[in-house]
Amino acid sequence: MVWAAFWDDGRTGAYLMDRDFKSKKHRYSANSYLEVLDSGVALNYPGLGYIFMQDNTSVHTAKKVKEWFWIKHINTFWWPPYSPI
Repeated sequence: MVWAAFWDDGRTGAYLMDRDFKSKKHRYSANSYLEVLDSGVALNYPGLGYIFMQDNTSVHTAKKVKEWFWIKHINTFWWPPYSPI
């Protein structure tokens, strides 16, 4: 899986997510997403004053991920599941 972010006048680089082989079925987990946040978002996002948007997958809504955003003072917007928008 590849992760990237963009905003009005900037973008991050593409980040190749690693599977979490400690997780059930060796899929992506909150831990693998936190690696992305630490390397992609933490370096590029602070101070921009934007709202970080993501969907409601379990990886995005995990307690430790929500805490990460709270600690970093990054406002988030959660799309409803199956949003027609």
